[in-house]
Amino acid sequence: MREAEAMRAKPVSALAALAGMLSLAACATPGAQAPSSPILGNAAPAEPAVPQTDLTELPPQNLIAGECATFFWSADTQNRFLAFENETRGYANIFVDGAAHRFAAATHRGSYVAGDLYRRSFVDPARNLDIQISGEIGDPLPSGQRIDRVVMRITQPDGQILVIPMIGHHACRNRAQMAG
Repeated sequence: MREAEAMRAKPVSALAALAGMLSLAACATPGAQAPSSPILGNAAPAEPAVPQTDLTELPPQNLIAGECATFFWSADTQNRFLAFENETRGYANIFVDGAAHRFAAATHRGSYVAGDLYRRSFVDPARNLDIQISGEIGDPLPSGQRIDRVVMRITQPDGQILVIPMIGHHACRNRAQMAG
């Protein structure tokens, strides 16, 4: 229940968004060298999420012990929860055009390195969706790692591109956190 309440909390700034994830522990260990993050593209469509027309953002997402994920909020004053990618199980939920959309995605294991590019591509012609999320891996935090300069680009059916600035955070949940 506390997890659901924490995920519903609206961060009011970039620091508040990151502080909201303090219950998650970092996957990366200081000084560990990892290969550059992969650029994942053309994610296969997954089962569509249950349509809910009354939503203005993603509902709370589950992250169980041992899993890592990225979380993204709009960088405006509303700080809406817009994208979630479970990197361990290989799926993403993205809120766009008034609905939550689910995508299959490649899994990612290991840590990120500050300064590396972060890029994801979620394309599903059947749903007329072309979503690109890009940013830069930021500094490690006690609760994970920031993802800086994040933007989500949504190609509209008429070819126009909607650009949404976002706040990003990568975190992993360890088993000790589940006990408390």
